[in-house]
Amino acid sequence: MTVKPNQPNIVVIMSDEQSWDTLRFHGNTAAITPHLDALAKDGISMDKCYTPYPLCCPARASLWSGRMPHDHHVMGNWRHVRPEIADDGLVNRFRDAGYHTMYTGKWHVPGTSPNRFGFSDLAAIPAAPKGIDRGRFILPYREYAEAQGYVLLPNNIENLTAADAELLKQPGKAPCGRAEIALEHYLEVWQTRQFLASMDRREQDRPFFAVCSYNAPHFPMVVPAPYDTLINPEDIVLPPNFLTGTDGKPAEVLESRYYKHLEHCDESEWRRFIAHYLGFCALIDDQVGVIVDYLKQTGLYENTIVVFVSDHGDMMGAHGLVEKGFYLHYDEALRVPLIIAGAGMAGSSSDALVQLNDLIPTLAELTGVPMQAEGIDGRSFADVVQGQVTRHRDYVTSETFKWNGEESGKGEYTPLTGFNPDTDSVNLSIRTDDWKYIFRYRDIEELYDVKADPYENDNAAGRPEQGGQLQQMRSLLYEELQGSSPFLAQLLEQRLMA
Repeated sequence: MTVKPNQPNIVVIMSDEQSWDTLRFHGNTAAITPHLDALAKDGISMDKCYTPYPLCCPARASLWSGRMPHDHHVMGNWRHVRPEIADDGLVNRFRDAGYHTMYTGKWHVPGTSPNRFGFSDLAAIPAAPKGIDRGRFILPYREYAEAQGYVLLPNNIENLTAADAELLKQPGKAPCGRAEIALEHYLEVWQTRQFLASMDRREQDRPFFAVCSYNAPHFPMVVPAPYDTLINPEDIVLPPNFLTGTDGKPAEVLESRYYKHLEHCDESEWRRFIAHYLGFCALIDDQVGVIVDYLKQTGLYENTIVVFVSDHGDMMGAHGLVEKGFYLHYDEALRVPLIIAGAGMAGSSSDALVQLNDLIPTLAELTGVPMQAEGIDGRSFADVVQGQVTRHRDYVTSETFKWNGEESGKGEYTPLTGFNPDTDSVNLSIRTDDWKYIFRYRDIEELYDVKADPYENDNAAGRPEQGGQLQQMRSLLYEELQGSSPFLAQLLEQRLMA
């Protein structure tokens, strides 16, 4: 264990289900995110960061392992990580290099734990009844909330009261509203206090790698005051693909619950729903402000790399869809915010294509922590952060799976070699600077000219004039899979030939 003089600290602040376009400096005029806007001025915004799987558990497993889902095998929520890598989280490299490592909040990597993946000091970690990490279900918080006089529904994993639950089933209304729990007692605010307490008790003579992983703005949209009314629904600027672009979309998308969930809502209810979502994002922004203020007041900020990132996005009305998951290989679900402050190009942004699983190798290179590339898919983009180059990847990929018709598991281990062509399914996508191709094992293909059609309204896969481009993208995906997962390459080839 060798600690270098003035070795940079790392703080990773992570939200859940937050799309790239929820920040004001990214052009969303209804968003209220002054702290993240300020953080971006002290660093670089990676504006084309993509998740390898638009779902919590697989995305987080990729982040902390550096591997794609087909490699770590968390191919669906609550499906366990491959046993051989359950102790091989990348943060172990930082711990071995002398870092004091801390993790606070939502974990959501089934089959392992923050400690096994490299974190020594843990706080506010969710319970895992029957092997299923429940995200918000943090027992110390539930005890705290009940001590403040709140009665939480005993079997509800979202810390809802009975009044909160009623907000989600009002006839003709979008499922959102004001939380019964007051802001000072709300989960995210309580969690920030737990994180800062961990910071206070850290070992003072060592650099630290500290993570604060929040649940918001993940649904349900039961938002504490004043954030439930902070955003005026009339200020919401609806995107060009709001409730549009459904012609040419696969049947499995339009028949899914993601499309049907809010189809009863008129535009005013959609605006109210999105306003609650952006209010939740503003709550996260204020927690970022509290943490950054702490770092500045304690003299730590100047020697700390501060990262803000999310695991995946939310469709929020694009093509009439909500949430994230198996069917949703669209930018609203795949593209996430990523800000890295204190490591190089202050006040800049980058259009370099990067993946979520590139982040930890990047932080290792920025801090001089040894990390071998063998065995992982993530690649450092430190040279982009430091302004030495402008490109990183030629393309990014994402993948989603269903096993016997179900995306989420029940705490079991599901190996890729167990794929049954008769009952299981896989969707794969690949995106370059100019094009996106989506392969669906049980439905039609999709092809989007993301330069001319950034909102993915016009599926060009069936157009004869785009046949050459379609074949080029098919081949690019096939070649990538041949190198990273011959098993998936074979599935792709067999289906396309059929």
